[in-house]
Amino acid sequence: MTEIVRLAGLLHDVGHGPFSHLFEKVMEDVNGKKIDHDRISMMLIREDHDLSSILGDKGEQVIQLLDHKQVSGWDGKLSSLAADVVSGPLDVDKMDYLRRDSYHIGVAYGQFDLPRIIHTLTSTDDPIEQRICIDSKGKDAIESYRLGRYLMHAQVYKHHTRLVGDQMFLQALDLAVNEEGIIPGEALHTDTDLAKPHKEFLEFYTGLDDHCLYDHILNKPESKAAHILRRIRHRKLLKRVIESLPDREITNAQTRDRISRMSEDDQRSMSHEVASQADLDKHDVIVHSSEIPVNLYEGEIMIMWKGTPRKLDEFSPIDTTRSTINKFYVFGPGEEAARKRIRACVESRLGTELTDSEHG
Repeated sequence: MTEIVRLAGLLHDVGHGPFSHLFEKVMEDVNGKKIDHDRISMMLIREDHDLSSILGDKGEQVIQLLDHKQVSGWDGKLSSLAADVVSGPLDVDKMDYLRRDSYHIGVAYGQFDLPRIIHTLTSTDDPIEQRICIDSKGKDAIESYRLGRYLMHAQVYKHHTRLVGDQMFLQALDLAVNEEGIIPGEALHTDTDLAKPHKEFLEFYTGLDDHCLYDHILNKPESKAAHILRRIRHRKLLKRVIESLPDREITNAQTRDRISRMSEDDQRSMSHEVASQADLDKHDVIVHSSEIPVNLYEGEIMIMWKGTPRKLDEFSPIDTTRSTINKFYVFGPGEEAARKRIRACVESRLGTELTDSEHG
């Protein structure tokens, strides 16, 4: 069991494409949101010659574990417990990336007492589904972990500069795949059925990396996609025109509801319409709603309290009634005249005044 869990932990992200989760959005658009890196990881484990030859019969067990299926030769209790280790409220990935990212970025937000958490790890004894939980002695270490995860999202992963850079990059990828034909969209299509072969797709997909994707686009210097990438490379990013906390700053309930329900397509459509009304290029305005998770997954963390598994929320001093903090951004050029036109157009469309960003 231990070997299969370790192999699944090592290989669960092998299906990530260039630029990680950003390119995953492109894959979802091309494939109608039916594919993700987890599915591609399973395809690679089964079909990549090097991986399959190394793993042998263990490959199918790794795939079953990643697919949250009962693993061959294991009972349901062991399968659910192992799946929790690889992908769950307290999985090894979450325990790793917060501390690793915090260290390499040079911030302290993601630091927490990992040895204490590991020392107090235990499991439920459900006859059907066994789950990871924490002994009550580790409760405070888990609170530190939860707070660290929120702070890393608030201060790093959802920082406005990161957001606008990501959104501009997605603009470039969308142009390259769907409008300018720089990256053949048909080559990114694949079937999600693991029983079918995916040889041509995997050969193309695994041949992509960060540098070659950039080179593909920049080798078409007159393309709009290349223009956007050059702006990113030279730090000529769009600026914050509007930054608002709708739940706290917008009194009109209908407007708050409209913003909270905006899909990515709605945001893209509004961006283009505002740009047109403000007499700007459609790629010079980005409307974006950002959700900072307050309690994502952690509500499912179980504490072993006097021999009985209980939800962490029952003992937590942290308010867990809100799952997210929502922010509404509009990014655009830095010139004051353009900012005023954009702000006027957005406020007209939403029927309310919004907070102007003073920082750009």
